Amino acid sequence: MNEGTKKESFHQGNLRLVLQQVINNAPISRIEIARNLGMNKSSITTLYNEVDEMGYLKEIGSGEASKMGGRKPTLVTINDKYGYTVSVDLGYRHLHIMSNLLNGESIGYERIEINSRDILDIVDIINKQIQTINADMDTENGLLGIAFSIHGVVYENQISKSPFWDVKDVDLKQIFEDKYHVPVILENEANLSAVYERDFNAAQNENNILSVSIHKGVGAGIILNRHLYHGFKGAAGEIGSSLMFTDIDEQNQYNFDKVENYCSEDAIIENIQRQKNITGLDRDGLEKLLRDGDKDTQRVIDLFIAAISRVIYNASVSFSPEKIFINSRLMEDIPEIFTAIQTTTKSLDMVPELYLTKHSNYATLLGACSMITHHVLGLDDYNLVFSGHDNK
Repeated sequence: MNEGTKKESFHQGNLRLVLQQVINNAPISRIEIARNLGMNKSSITTLYNEVDEMGYLKEIGSGEASKMGGRKPTLVTINDKYGYTVSVDLGYRHLHIMSNLLNGESIGYERIEINSRDILDIVDIINKQIQTINADMDTENGLLGIAFSIHGVVYENQISKSPFWDVKDVDLKQIFEDKYHVPVILENEANLSAVYERDFNAAQNENNILSVSIHKGVGAGIILNRHLYHGFKGAAGEIGSSLMFTDIDEQNQYNFDKVENYCSEDAIIENIQRQKNITGLDRDGLEKLLRDGDKDTQRVIDLFIAAISRVIYNASVSFSPEKIFINSRLMEDIPEIFTAIQTTTKSLDMVPELYLTKHSNYATLLGACSMITHHVLGLDDYNLVFSGHDNK
């Protein structure tokens, strides 16, 4: 790298640091940016003006003058009219779509029931939703990027394992980049839940966290030293595919089964349906059976609590996180299940605290928003803290 290239690289790095300061600490003044970065005022002014010329900044008034007097500093934040991102959660039964400004603020959310299992039909639905969003938006640069939350393994922006969808070699990244001419990112759903906790929620001051996602399957998102850990070919955190001991058969053979066959929400419901010889049970029906004191349902839930508590404990021992989060609509609706898991994991002497993710239906979308926002701003390896989201 020659001297000119080194200087340009250093300059670009400083521009990113200024932009990072504005995102993380808005409203903020040039003086505060200079102080936080340990730079002199003239250097910051040059960098600040360049970031401002890019259109990223918006003045929002004046701060307090210093104790020595003088002019009040101008406060800035991220320009909310610059553009927006779109995040898509490709669920099993529903499609969730959110649009966000660069500060993370949610400006639109749709939950669409999926009747077709054909991936090309889903692509058409997503296109129609993005076109509707485009028509309603009034920003300077329009759509900036798209991120997909995938319930499966993602490697190098491609779906390498999709237990709930036949993706038919459909390249979502290529399709949407060709159509909208913006960057497109694909990421595992549990990973995005962990990113949400790191950048939006309760883990903004932690370096190492684990987010266990319990829905149709079971997965874990792992943050190590503030970075998302993917493992070999993106398969880290596939704890639903790990094996657990079930029983010993008549031939004295040990039997094992996948964790997700006992610990996923679907597994719980299917088990209760078998126990009670019923069909069509959903989360609301499960909750009613529990409230009514149904013994079959309680037995299934007790088995789930015992099993998932040990899975969480084992994951805690393996990764030693500072905090563990559980992303589960079932536990949001029935918090007593989460409380019982907290009690059980504590009895196993698990060290980190266990937390329940609130608004879990938004968590992966906001995690996706963070990833695509990092990318479109050229801040992939920078820590960003978002406070402008709307969790309703």
